[in-house]
Amino acid sequence: MLKKIFGYRPRKKDTDSFSEFVANKVAFDQFREYIGFHTNLPSLHIVKQNNVHKYRQKYDFKIFIETGTYLGDMVEAQRSNFNQIYSIELGESLYQKSTERFKDFPHVKILLGDSSILLEDLLTKTIEQPALFWLDGHYSSGVTAKGEKDTPIMEELAAILQSPIHHGILIDDARLFTGEADYPSIDELSSFIKAKDPKRKVTVADDIICVFRD
Repeated sequence: MLKKIFGYRPRKKDTDSFSEFVANKVAFDQFREYIGFHTNLPSLHIVKQNNVHKYRQKYDFKIFIETGTYLGDMVEAQRSNFNQIYSIELGESLYQKSTERFKDFPHVKILLGDSSILLEDLLTKTIEQPALFWLDGHYSSGVTAKGEKDTPIMEELAAILQSPIHHGILIDDARLFTGEADYPSIDELSSFIKAKDPKRKVTVADDIICVFRD
């Protein structure tokens, strides 16, 4: 349409430059695929980061707790947004890399171990105010570590929901919660949560299960 109206003709060097960009920019291909098949793919990480930031602002959370540190990208994205950050990683190699990455930031604590065990200890001994949880400790092959289950989500939720403090919860990879393997369905997850705290509202957006008291 623009070509017809304005008589625009792309110069060869422009199209060559763009072709080179597409060929060498992996993220661009991922973005095109994401746009075309959104329902079958995880949200872009920037979308997830923005959701964490949105809920931090809405509820004025000062503490961020993550399960599944992986490469530490979510911690890095939130590093300046919270007074205290805790991230639990099961894999020792990933733990060591993230410990090195954040060694100059005393408010960031990377913890090694099983989140289904460490969360309860952290909540009973350390956390004294509402925190925002990012639960992403699911096994996803590759370099990620696997515990007794593909996902310890039920144990993580049980630890959080037994606390007298009303924490905010974001669960990554909503698309995986289909009732297969160790993943409960979203309906099962919602029933479990509401049995623990009937005032909790469970919603899903951007491949994230959101659990909050409004």
